[in-house]
Amino acid sequence: MKKIAVTTLLMFCLLKYAGAQEAVQYRVILIGDAGEINKARQAVLQDALQKNIPNKTIAVFLGDNIYPRGMELTDKGQQKSIDILRSQYEGLRKAGIPVYFIPGNHDWDKSGPDGYKKMLSVNQFLRQQNDTMLQMIPADACPGPHELVVADNLVIIAMDSEWWLYPFTNQTAETDCECKTKKDVLGKLHDILQRNKDKVILFATHHPFITYGPHGGYYNFKDHVFPLTSINKNWWLPLPVIGSLYPLLRKAFPPAQDVKNVLYSDMIKNVNEVLKTHPNLVHVSGHEHALQLINGDVLQLVSGAGAKHTPVKKGRGAMYAKSVSGYVTADILPGNNIRLSFHTYQNGVVKEDSVYNIPPKKYLPQTDALTTAVTGTVLKYNSTAALIK
Repeated sequence: MKKIAVTTLLMFCLLKYAGAQEAVQYRVILIGDAGEINKARQAVLQDALQKNIPNKTIAVFLGDNIYPRGMELTDKGQQKSIDILRSQYEGLRKAGIPVYFIPGNHDWDKSGPDGYKKMLSVNQFLRQQNDTMLQMIPADACPGPHELVVADNLVIIAMDSEWWLYPFTNQTAETDCECKTKKDVLGKLHDILQRNKDKVILFATHHPFITYGPHGGYYNFKDHVFPLTSINKNWWLPLPVIGSLYPLLRKAFPPAQDVKNVLYSDMIKNVNEVLKTHPNLVHVSGHEHALQLINGDVLQLVSGAGAKHTPVKKGRGAMYAKSVSGYVTADILPGNNIRLSFHTYQNGVVKEDSVYNIPPKKYLPQTDALTTAVTGTVLKYNSTAALIK
């Protein structure tokens, strides 16, 4: 009798799991800042493989795909870079999952002078794999936006946010990139959104537009007292006064990789003006080594903890914020519903931590009315985004 009960329970669980997968029209695995080989990242990638729904799954790596400075240009250094990149996509591709990489600031030579050359090098390597389901988007150091039609009701728009911030020449004027200026980028982004107004949009960049970690100006007690741990996690040398100088100077003179920097702020302002005209859009990004979900002009998802994690707090509009390694899956459900699942690496294992349901919103053709509707959507997320687990 006991065996029958156990078998019945097992069958029920399997049927329930199969039914849940059947309801998923498409699954997007979102992993950011995974360009370093370590135990946390290996666990994250192995767990992500288990989330595969055959013929319904795609993986997007959200930048900083090769630490510390992107694809090295010397033969010896390049092989190490290739090993890092391969270790991210090989398992997923063997499972039949398409893999797309978004460029990050570290991929652009950590915003260094060889950034353009390194971007061309990594694109060349990916093309040499002769695999159309393995790509860098946007490609060839172009800014994008790149339109990737994933399913009938799902489009991923990829933009190279580091192109917007890059302090050296990005060579765009001399290339055959479709968009050569920031104005071109905004215009094409608007056109793509209008063309897909009834679909779910995942707008993918490396840089988030809202964050409550170090790139957003947050530093915890450890940063102030033990500042050298940000360089090496084992350097626990107490420097309480000196340690506070760096956060203060960084807030006063924010570098290009922080949201308060003038170039970064300009990108946020201009791009968000276009994004907020689309109601069913989630901005997905990495850069900040944490997991976050934040209400703003646009719903902001941060999944930049593929290999490491840094401090984060729950700021204004934050629905979720954790300083742990991990990743996020975005499931597109019937009726343009979106389910965001946060998977965290703790105590040597990866587990599902929290799940949020994001209901669909209607598109309104008038700009003024649409702006009002989007504002209402942001406010409404607090009451309709259900924490399931």
